[in-house]
Amino acid sequence: MYIEMDCPCKGKNLDKMLQPGILMSLYKQDKYGWLIIQELGDNPMFGGAQPDKTGVYRYLKKMEASGYLTSVLENAGDKDVSRRVYSITNKGRACLGNWQVTLRSYAASIAELVDKMEETAGFTEVFQKL
Repeated sequence: MYIEMDCPCKGKNLDKMLQPGILMSLYKQDKYGWLIIQELGDNPMFGGAQPDKTGVYRYLKKMEASGYLTSVLENAGDKDVSRRVYSITNKGRACLGNWQVTLRSYAASIAELVDKMEETAGFTEVFQKL
């Protein structure tokens, strides 16, 4: 049973997951911000909803300042508009590797916590009655 409520327990406040999501998005191909946002929205971690666009662009800028990404301004084809195209750096690739190790550890810890919840006498029954 899943209770509808607006709280962190629903996993919607996972802004820290932006970093590995962005790094993974850029791992094989350079992209401009809008494509990154669309890919993030397709990621199950974001529940099928696109993350806040302003927040993503702010995070891209922060990651670039930290040396995880680089960007160049490119002309957007036949339009008189420029767009910023992002690339992952070697430091960003190393960071993504660290995220992989960290997330595997989190996944194991979370699985253990959920197992303990399910083993706790009465927890499941009380939760189902809510």
